[in-house]
Amino acid sequence: MTKSRTRFLLAALLMAVTATAVRAQPSTVRFRGTIVWAEADRLQIRRAGGSTLTLRMNPRTRVFAVTEAAVRNIKPESYVSVLAGSEAEPRRATAVTVYSPSERGFEAGSQTWDTEPGATFTAGWVSDLRGGRPLGLTLGFGGGQASFSVPAGTPVTAMAPGEKALLEPGAATTIFARSGPDGALDVGTIAVGRQGAVPSF
Repeated sequence: MTKSRTRFLLAALLMAVTATAVRAQPSTVRFRGTIVWAEADRLQIRRAGGSTLTLRMNPRTRVFAVTEAAVRNIKPESYVSVLAGSEAEPRRATAVTVYSPSERGFEAGSQTWDTEPGATFTAGWVSDLRGGRPLGLTLGFGGGQASFSVPAGTPVTAMAPGEKALLEPGAATTIFARSGPDGALDVGTIAVGRQGAVPSF
Protein backbone atom coordinates (compact mmCIF):
# COMPACT_ATOMS: atom_id res chain seq x y z
CA MET A 1 0.00 0.00 0.00
CA THR A 2 1.43 3.39 -0.96
CA LYS A 3 2.09 6.08 1.61
CA SER A 4 -0.42 8.42 -0.04
CA ARG A 5 -3.17 5.79 0.09
CA THR A 6 -2.34 5.04 3.74
CA ARG A 7 -2.61 8.73 4.61
CA PHE A 8 -5.94 8.92 2.75
CA LEU A 9 -7.37 5.95 4.66
CA LEU A 10 -6.19 7.33 7.99
CA ALA A 11 -7.76 10.71 7.20
CA ALA A 12 -11.04 9.04 6.21
CA LEU A 13 -11.06 6.98 9.41
CA LEU A 14 -10.41 10.08 11.52
CA MET A 15 -13.26 11.93 9.82
CA ALA A 16 -15.62 9.01 10.45
CA VAL A 17 -14.65 8.80 14.13
CA THR A 18 -15.04 12.58 14.53
CA ALA A 19 -18.46 12.55 12.87
CA THR A 20 -19.60 9.72 15.15
CA ALA A 21 -18.38 11.64 18.20
CA VAL A 22 -20.25 14.76 17.08
CA ARG A 23 -23.47 12.79 16.58
CA ALA A 24 -23.02 11.21 19.99
CA GLN A 25 -23.02 14.59 21.73
CA PRO A 26 -26.31 14.77 23.66
CA SER A 27 -28.36 17.87 22.94
CA THR A 28 -30.14 19.91 25.59
CA VAL A 29 -33.92 19.67 25.68
CA ARG A 30 -36.29 21.79 27.73
CA PHE A 31 -39.36 20.65 29.61
CA ARG A 32 -41.98 22.89 31.21
CA GLY A 33 -44.67 22.09 33.71
CA THR A 34 -45.37 21.91 37.42
CA ILE A 35 -43.58 19.78 39.99
CA VAL A 36 -45.43 16.69 41.17
CA TRP A 37 -42.78 15.45 43.60
CA ALA A 38 -39.05 15.67 44.19
CA GLU A 39 -36.61 13.36 45.95
CA ALA A 40 -32.87 13.58 46.54
CA ASP A 41 -31.96 12.49 43.02
CA ARG A 42 -35.21 12.47 41.04
CA LEU A 43 -38.22 14.65 40.33
CA GLN A 44 -41.42 14.35 38.41
CA ILE A 45 -43.24 17.12 36.58
CA ARG A 46 -46.69 17.36 35.03
CA ARG A 47 -46.61 18.90 31.57
CA ALA A 48 -49.25 21.19 30.07
CA GLY A 49 -50.99 18.32 28.28
CA GLY A 50 -51.41 16.38 31.53
CA SER A 51 -48.67 13.77 31.02
CA THR A 52 -45.99 13.25 33.68
CA LEU A 53 -42.25 12.99 33.18
CA THR A 54 -39.62 11.70 35.62
CA LEU A 55 -36.09 13.08 35.43
CA ARG A 56 -32.83 12.35 37.21
CA MET A 57 -30.83 14.91 39.20
CA ASN A 58 -27.16 14.66 40.13
CA PRO A 59 -24.68 16.63 42.27
CA ARG A 60 -24.06 19.02 39.37
CA THR A 61 -27.74 19.88 38.86
CA ARG A 62 -28.24 23.62 39.37
CA VAL A 63 -31.44 25.04 40.85
CA PHE A 64 -32.52 28.65 40.31
CA ALA A 65 -35.32 30.56 41.99
CA VAL A 66 -37.59 32.64 39.73
CA THR A 67 -39.57 35.50 41.24
CA GLU A 68 -41.82 38.24 39.91
CA ALA A 69 -40.03 41.46 38.95
CA ALA A 70 -40.80 44.71 37.12
CA VAL A 71 -39.44 46.81 34.27
CA ARG A 72 -37.80 49.11 36.83
CA ASN A 73 -35.50 46.20 37.75
CA ILE A 74 -33.85 46.46 34.33
CA LYS A 75 -30.82 48.70 34.75
CA PRO A 76 -27.92 49.76 32.50
CA GLU A 77 -25.39 46.91 32.34
CA SER A 78 -27.88 44.43 33.85
CA TYR A 79 -27.69 40.92 32.41
CA VAL A 80 -31.09 39.98 31.02
CA SER A 81 -32.75 37.66 28.55
CA VAL A 82 -35.60 38.52 26.22
CA LEU A 83 -38.13 36.25 24.56
CA ALA A 84 -39.35 37.73 21.31
CA GLY A 85 -40.36 36.92 17.77
CA SER A 86 -38.00 36.74 14.81
CA GLU A 87 -39.18 39.94 13.10
CA ALA A 88 -36.94 42.85 12.16
CA GLU A 89 -35.45 44.87 15.00
CA PRO A 90 -36.51 46.24 17.31
CA ARG A 91 -38.19 42.92 18.07
CA ARG A 92 -41.28 43.02 20.28
CA ALA A 93 -40.49 41.40 23.63
CA THR A 94 -42.97 38.91 25.05
CA ALA A 95 -41.07 38.25 28.31
CA VAL A 96 -37.94 39.50 30.07
CA THR A 97 -35.80 37.82 32.75
CA VAL A 98 -33.29 39.71 34.91
CA TYR A 99 -30.37 37.64 36.27
CA SER A 100 -28.41 37.94 39.48
CA PRO A 101 -24.73 38.96 39.04
CA SER A 102 -23.55 35.38 39.62
CA GLU A 103 -25.54 34.18 36.59
CA ARG A 104 -24.21 36.64 34.05
CA GLY A 105 -23.37 34.72 30.91
CA PHE A 106 -26.38 32.35 31.11
CA GLU A 107 -27.20 31.23 27.53
CA ALA A 108 -25.43 34.35 26.16
CA GLY A 109 -26.27 35.17 22.55
CA SER A 110 -29.35 34.87 20.36
CA GLN A 111 -30.96 31.57 19.38
CA THR A 112 -34.25 30.08 18.28
CA TRP A 113 -36.45 28.94 21.15
CA ASP A 114 -39.23 26.42 21.59
CA THR A 115 -41.90 28.38 23.46
CA GLU A 116 -43.79 29.02 20.23
CA PRO A 117 -43.15 28.97 16.46
CA GLY A 118 -40.69 31.67 15.43
CA ALA A 119 -39.65 32.51 19.00
CA THR A 120 -36.15 33.71 19.80
CA PHE A 121 -34.24 33.85 23.08
CA THR A 122 -31.56 36.51 23.45
CA ALA A 123 -29.39 36.97 26.53
CA GLY A 124 -26.78 39.65 27.12
CA TRP A 125 -25.79 42.82 28.90
CA VAL A 126 -27.95 45.94 28.66
CA SER A 127 -25.94 48.29 26.46
CA ASP A 128 -28.71 50.81 25.81
CA LEU A 129 -31.89 51.54 27.75
CA ARG A 130 -34.44 54.10 26.53
CA GLY A 131 -37.38 54.97 28.73
CA GLY A 132 -40.86 55.45 27.36
CA ARG A 133 -43.74 53.33 26.14
CA PRO A 134 -42.65 50.94 24.85
CA LEU A 135 -39.30 50.69 26.63
CA GLY A 136 -36.33 50.49 24.26
CA LEU A 137 -33.72 47.88 25.13
CA THR A 138 -30.49 46.83 23.43
CA LEU A 139 -28.51 43.79 24.55
CA GLY A 140 -24.86 43.21 23.77
CA PHE A 141 -23.21 39.80 23.74
CA GLY A 142 -20.11 38.19 22.28
CA GLY A 143 -20.19 38.79 18.56
CA GLY A 144 -23.24 41.01 18.32
CA GLN A 145 -26.19 42.87 19.75
CA ALA A 146 -29.97 42.95 19.40
CA SER A 147 -32.62 45.62 20.02
CA PHE A 148 -36.10 45.18 21.47
CA SER A 149 -39.21 47.11 22.35
CA VAL A 150 -40.77 46.13 25.68
CA PRO A 151 -44.48 47.05 25.74
CA ALA A 152 -46.22 47.93 28.99
CA GLY A 153 -47.46 44.79 30.72
CA THR A 154 -44.69 42.53 29.41
CA PRO A 155 -44.00 39.84 32.06
CA VAL A 156 -40.70 40.43 33.87
CA THR A 157 -39.13 37.89 36.22
CA ALA A 158 -35.85 37.68 38.14
CA MET A 159 -33.64 34.60 38.45
CA ALA A 160 -31.16 33.89 41.26
CA PRO A 161 -29.42 30.82 42.72
CA GLY A 162 -31.75 28.53 44.66
CA GLU A 163 -31.74 25.11 46.29
CA LYS A 164 -33.56 21.79 45.95
CA ALA A 165 -35.81 22.66 48.88
CA LEU A 166 -37.65 24.95 46.44
CA LEU A 167 -38.82 21.95 44.39
CA GLU A 168 -42.24 21.88 45.99
CA PRO A 169 -45.35 20.25 44.48
CA GLY A 170 -47.29 22.68 42.32
CA ALA A 171 -44.37 25.02 41.61
CA ALA A 172 -43.96 26.00 37.96
CA THR A 173 -40.67 24.96 36.42
CA THR A 174 -38.55 24.94 33.28
CA ILE A 175 -35.96 22.16 33.12
CA PHE A 176 -32.88 21.88 30.91
CA ALA A 177 -31.94 18.21 30.51
CA ARG A 178 -29.86 15.82 28.43
CA SER A 179 -30.31 12.16 27.65
CA GLY A 180 -27.79 10.06 29.59
CA PRO A 181 -25.94 6.98 28.28
CA ASP A 182 -28.67 4.75 29.73
CA GLY A 183 -31.47 6.76 28.12
CA ALA A 184 -32.54 8.48 31.35
CA LEU A 185 -33.01 12.24 31.32
CA ASP A 186 -30.29 13.97 33.34
CA VAL A 187 -31.19 17.43 34.62
CA GLY A 188 -28.58 20.15 34.24
CA THR A 189 -30.59 23.23 35.20
CA ILE A 190 -33.91 23.74 36.97
CA ALA A 191 -35.64 27.12 37.08
CA VAL A 192 -38.46 26.96 39.62
CA GLY A 193 -41.03 29.63 40.36
CA ARG A 194 -41.55 31.02 43.86
CA GLN A 195 -44.79 32.45 45.23
CA GLY A 196 -46.67 31.73 42.02
CA ALA A 197 -44.03 33.02 39.59
CA VAL A 198 -43.66 31.15 36.30
CA PRO A 199 -40.31 30.93 34.48
CA SER A 200 -40.79 32.73 31.19
CA PHE A 201 -38.35 30.71 29.13
